[in-house]
Amino acid sequence: MERSAWTANGEREDDMLEEGQRSKEHTLVDQETDDPLAAPQQGFGTSCWMSSLQDDVLLSSLSIPGTHDSAAFTRPWPFIATQNMDIVQQLDSGIRYFDLRCGIVDDIAEMVHGAALLGLKLPQVMDTIYQWLDDHPREAIIVQIKKDREPERSTVHFAQAVFTCISTRSDRWRTANSTPTMGEVRGKIQLFRRYRGPNLWAYGIDVTQWQDNPSIPFTITTRNMVQLTIQDHYSFPDPQSLPSLIAIKGGDVSGLLDRASKDVDSAHWYINFTSAYEFNFYYQLTPRAIATGGYYQFRWVEGINVRLHNWIRTRAGRQHFGIVAMDFPEAGGTDLIVELIKSNFKRHKEPTWLVVLCMAISVIALVLVMCRFTIPFGVQDILEGILAPVRTTSIG
Repeated sequence: MERSAWTANGEREDDMLEEGQRSKEHTLVDQETDDPLAAPQQGFGTSCWMSSLQDDVLLSSLSIPGTHDSAAFTRPWPFIATQNMDIVQQLDSGIRYFDLRCGIVDDIAEMVHGAALLGLKLPQVMDTIYQWLDDHPREAIIVQIKKDREPERSTVHFAQAVFTCISTRSDRWRTANSTPTMGEVRGKIQLFRRYRGPNLWAYGIDVTQWQDNPSIPFTITTRNMVQLTIQDHYSFPDPQSLPSLIAIKGGDVSGLLDRASKDVDSAHWYINFTSAYEFNFYYQLTPRAIATGGYYQFRWVEGINVRLHNWIRTRAGRQHFGIVAMDFPEAGGTDLIVELIKSNFKRHKEPTWLVVLCMAISVIALVLVMCRFTIPFGVQDILEGILAPVRTTSIG
């Protein structure tokens, strides 16, 4: 039985990408151009992958690369950092969903990760995105804003501080509580509101029913009947080693990926967080270790990113995986972001080495039969074993 890319712990690859910031834009070159959803030109880049999508395509029907705690690239602290790339680098790499956590300090929304201040203000982050959209007017961005820290030396309500930030460039925002088409949100930002406030400042797609660390996915139905199914299981009640935690979290991720890909309702959102951590007396596992891999008992354990990359590559045709929010998505020796983007377009399943081997053996066996050679009994058993259907396991 073939081991799943989600559960198999491979040896560390020599050609793994060096972990660090990079702003190099990828080029997508292996997509067909007869897909009914879109017809991208060969060689178009990750910074403009949405540009060829048809205007009537719902944003919820796409596979959208995203980042978890998107602004947590400013601090190198192990349990605070979740990204290497800054905002522009994330945008250029193809990221279109941004998870922004804020706290009010001196009446200004500051970027935070938990209680830790990240040294960036929400208006600074948004100015960066506005400038990027000026150069990429056919792209669309989702920004989810969450209150993640109690106010400090402040008198304004959190919702008011966010409203003040947004209102300076209201032309760049889509704040309706409904699912947009690409045509409605090109050059704009769709707000996902994960904070409560007075009705005056309550707008955007309302995800305030978000559950904290549920063990199974949950579904939110907004007042306007927008439905979102979310997987955000990031911590576990019992101590977990690195291999065990990655296997459990992998099962969470793959479960929602499968569910999203089989859902025929294109208006139903799926948001899938690949992030997790472990901090207790027995294990201290950072977001980086879970995302990119680490050593356990002198053995290299592949992280979520490599396994997710390999899993996606086995899915042929156009796929709908929803929003996938990741830690360090460019690290770990894969083009994970590119694979997620490519899943929006018609593509062929890439053959694995086992498939190639089976094809070669089949050809040899056929030649022997045609030449009327008798295949020895022992060899026949071996061929039957190799050519038996391979059952693919899940992430977990």
